[in-house]
Amino acid sequence: MEDFETAHQLEPAEPPRNIPKELAFEEVIKNRTAPPCSLNDFMDYLVYEEHNAESLQFFLWYYDYLQRWSQLLHRQKALSPMWDPEKATEPRSRFITYSHKRARSQKMNKIITIMEMESETLPEDPFADPEGRRSTSSMASSTHTSGPKTPSSVLLSPGESPKPDWQPFTIQPFRDEISRVVKQYIAESAPRQLNLAPKDRDSCLRAAQHTTHPSALLPAFLVAEANLRSHSHPNFISWATSNGNRPRILFLRLTGLLLVFLGILLDTFLILSRQNPFLRVTCLILWWPGLTILIAACKRLCVILHFYGERQLRPWELFTDAPPQENTLSDDDNESFPSLHEKNNSKSGGGFHKHSRMNSSLSSISSRGADPLRKPSLQPFGPKNDTADEQWASQYKNQSLIRKIVGETTPVQNTSLRLLQDRTVFLAVLWGGLLASALTAASLFVPAGNFYM
Repeated sequence: MEDFETAHQLEPAEPPRNIPKELAFEEVIKNRTAPPCSLNDFMDYLVYEEHNAESLQFFLWYYDYLQRWSQLLHRQKALSPMWDPEKATEPRSRFITYSHKRARSQKMNKIITIMEMESETLPEDPFADPEGRRSTSSMASSTHTSGPKTPSSVLLSPGESPKPDWQPFTIQPFRDEISRVVKQYIAESAPRQLNLAPKDRDSCLRAAQHTTHPSALLPAFLVAEANLRSHSHPNFISWATSNGNRPRILFLRLTGLLLVFLGILLDTFLILSRQNPFLRVTCLILWWPGLTILIAACKRLCVILHFYGERQLRPWELFTDAPPQENTLSDDDNESFPSLHEKNNSKSGGGFHKHSRMNSSLSSISSRGADPLRKPSLQPFGPKNDTADEQWASQYKNQSLIRKIVGETTPVQNTSLRLLQDRTVFLAVLWGGLLASALTAASLFVPAGNFYM
């Protein structure tokens, strides 16, 4: 791929006009949107529908890492200077060119500010609320650097490293964590490998060998951010607009087609008879609702559920009493990144128990509803995002078809999403009425067959 920007479509696409600002990418990432458009729902969509959760997992980790890096002392930051390929004995990376092209971007300016800060003052959060920013839990660098007792030399295998005999600087802050991130998201054999071009992957690998500065993994962050913003987020909003599962939507489409077909049969019967031609207008009673249901179902929307302001529970939401997914993390992973249950238990019995764990910082993003990183497979560090063996899949498969069609429902809490659904239903009713009226008007001009009464 010759062109980095073309290969990854890094130029941010213009936000879809049908997505209100209340459901913008930044609002979802900050978890300021109510279900079914919360950050937790976004994560579920990427895991179970798009199968591309790695981008969001890495994005949240990088966002958290920037905040923790900004809290380091100046002498700690000096151990890991900002990565500059021009000063290294390797070709200039294309992501630097892209960074310059986006220099006018407000978000990128804030990120670069974080990475170039030399003071101990907290920088402005790239996604911060202008009316007030939520302070994250303090994280002592000694706690993070202690992490797993894995030698830093395992950052890259000899086949992956351009300099196999080179040893990373173990004194650098967050060295063990960066090594784990490279093995988790960047390396060729990574369980949650990001979709990076070979040159970008090599650039991140070389940079991570020399420094733990956030700029080392900036190319991977830009790719993940662009993929989430221009592709995954619009698709997620479109998916969230649907208030029915696949069996119900398929049933509604068949129902709409059946009503239209019955209307055609009735119209044919009236045309071949000696009845008054104006009786053919009764076909409108079948055509209009049939076309309305069909058009709305093509947008994955059930008109009846929308009338009651509800949606069907997703298949993975139906079995909340199922045993939690088995934690396949290593002992070191569990030690450094406790589960949400441990985090919730730390809040019991009085005030909030502060601990310097990565999930504490991420909880500042997940301020509404359940923590999106509630499962071991959705933690920043963990196994591959494989949901084929989850228990809900077999339980849902064993349900009867009728049970799937008339499954449990829950209210739609997001007002902005309700407005999108209102628009879809209104257009379905409008186009259904226009098409039904056109069919009815056309049938009035068909000569009568006069075959029977």
